[in-house]
Amino acid sequence: MPTRIAEYYNELQRRESLDPVELVAEWAQADTDAISGAFRKAFAASRITEQTIPIRAGSTNQSIGNQVADFFVPVINQHLQQYRIDACPGGGYPDKILVEIAFPFELKATSTWDAADSNRRVLTSSSRKLRQRFPGAVNHVLATMLYATGAGVSRVQSLRLDFIEPGTLVSIRLEPSVSHRLLAEATHRSTTIP
Repeated sequence: MPTRIAEYYNELQRRESLDPVELVAEWAQADTDAISGAFRKAFAASRITEQTIPIRAGSTNQSIGNQVADFFVPVINQHLQQYRIDACPGGGYPDKILVEIAFPFELKATSTWDAADSNRRVLTSSSRKLRQRFPGAVNHVLATMLYATGAGVSRVQSLRLDFIEPGTLVSIRLEPSVSHRLLAEATHRSTTIP
């Protein structure tokens, strides 16, 4: 069942034994217009859709997407005025930051865009990095690059920017996970066979 992202973050923080704070802010129209305009100009100036991106032989779809994203960031940064995409060190969401004012910036790449596609695109699994890096409610940008691949090369075709707000609907899937530490500390039986 879809849930507002603000509600998800509040529940996530409670599960992490934290007092919930607002982590997603409403966007001002002037900011979304400025960011959209800056990316539109950078796309045109860089001529990124005309550039070929070499892809390593035997790459998986996920690896191709990562290679396209790795190519995209430095090229577009050379042409973005007023903004820059920087890495956001540490594990978890967000992977990147859109700098002018620091906005969480998540960059995804896909070879197809289908408005009816319900495949999951995971945004976050912990609030730790977000809370540490951004005090309080902040604006979030989800960027999706559409690319085409053929004959060992890829080309960026387009970029979709989604300006995530507290009311943005997300799907939630609870996924239990274990670690070596949790397994070692567990009360269940285990056996190690040499």
